[in-house]
Amino acid sequence: MNKKKQPWALQNRRTLFEHPRITLTEDTVLLPSGQETTWLRFENLRDFVTVICVDNQERVLLVRQYNHPPGRMVHEFPGGVIDAGESPEQAASRELVEEVGLYPLGLEPLGDYLPNPRRTAMRCHVFLARDFERRPAKPEPEEFIMTRWLGVTELDSLIRAGDIENSNLLAAWLLFRLRSANT
Repeated sequence: MNKKKQPWALQNRRTLFEHPRITLTEDTVLLPSGQETTWLRFENLRDFVTVICVDNQERVLLVRQYNHPPGRMVHEFPGGVIDAGESPEQAASRELVEEVGLYPLGLEPLGDYLPNPRRTAMRCHVFLARDFERRPAKPEPEEFIMTRWLGVTELDSLIRAGDIENSNLLAAWLLFRLRSANT
């Protein structure tokens, strides 16, 4: 895979909107063809983590959480943003405890991906947790989380049926299933 940067020459950059959680920036760039164009980007979006938990019965932890933009509960895996000074592993441990009250005794990195490379360089780091201990959950005020454990084939069936529409869950699940196929 070629990760070499393509030669888009930055001509100008201006901030269109700033908020503590996101900045919208417009870049004026010169394309390799010589044509000038504008490009919208999101800045200040922090990398985030997703954790797939598998218990000793080979069940997977699936959460449902209210998400304001679609206005409904959405299936997810536990996770969240990486705080300043935190490693992805530390963020995964913290988020798992905060959201569902599980502390991972070990984390296996499954990979990472760019959830929206056309607009941001933000990355998602995916981990597998198989051993954990229960601790009190400490969800943030905005988090309304419901949990359930289900078998791998049951989750696959929900995906096939179109009941899972969260692209981050789908990408993380693909990394998990590819790892499972190779072990």
